[in-house]
Amino acid sequence: MTRADNHKKAKCLALEHSNKGRAWAKSQIGSAYMGGMSGLPLDREKGVQFFKEAADQRDPDGLLELAVAYNIGYTAVLERHESKYLYYLGEAADLGHPRAQRLLALSHDDECNCEKGYLHYITLAASNGDYKAGVSLGHSYIFAQHCLTKSYTLGKHYSDPEKYSTEAEEGNPRAAFNLSISLYHQVDERFEGIIEIPGYSPIPKSLFWARIAMKKGSTETAGIATNLISILENDTKSHCANCRKEAENSSLKRCVRCLGAWYCGKECQVQHWKNGHKFDCIKSK
Repeated sequence: MTRADNHKKAKCLALEHSNKGRAWAKSQIGSAYMGGMSGLPLDREKGVQFFKEAADQRDPDGLLELAVAYNIGYTAVLERHESKYLYYLGEAADLGHPRAQRLLALSHDDECNCEKGYLHYITLAASNGDYKAGVSLGHSYIFAQHCLTKSYTLGKHYSDPEKYSTEAEEGNPRAAFNLSISLYHQVDERFEGIIEIPGYSPIPKSLFWARIAMKKGSTETAGIATNLISILENDTKSHCANCRKEAENSSLKRCVRCLGAWYCGKECQVQHWKNGHKFDCIKSK
């Protein structure tokens, strides 16, 4: 069965259930009309009508989509209405919709400047699996924003892609930046500034995430990540990671896998691997 066949089957199924009055199906059909997808024509008037019917039945997706429609506004279909946007967004959020919780958190932050409301909804969204909310919350912990106490542990916890089964965005530059910072400082705090202990070194993984932030981030994020990479590399390439011998005329050889450790020779590289670098090393992208 082709992808087109699957879409056609899904549309027919949603239409069948929509005709039976099922709210979730009305939300799906509404989305199809709004985007002209799944074989349905672009018809925003019908799309909004389906969203309203789903919202009347308290369907979280319908409530969210109707809120978004009020936030955008469509000429001759629906006027932009800020208070209705916030009302329907709040209804969807209180029914547990993660994306609605994240958007409501942002509205508290932007419109109301309400730290309590922002933290309440952004934490709910992150706990319910919204990856972007987790990244935002992690960033706030790392930089002690929104009245939070600085915590690199919680910064890493909320930014880690492995926590999110449906949206594990390894390439998300903000998450990558959060991880590069928090991984480094966690070890720095734990071992009181000694960061090159084999088996516990944060350098390879911190460099791994910083490189993703540098390649895919905004100008600001990329710039900070580039500085972090420069600091870490300049420090570590000045000596052998195993015997600590100082480099002479750039004579050290780099680990070709993680690009985060330098050695004066094969013997030191093998010994360092056995001592714990095998747990720290991560293939560079």
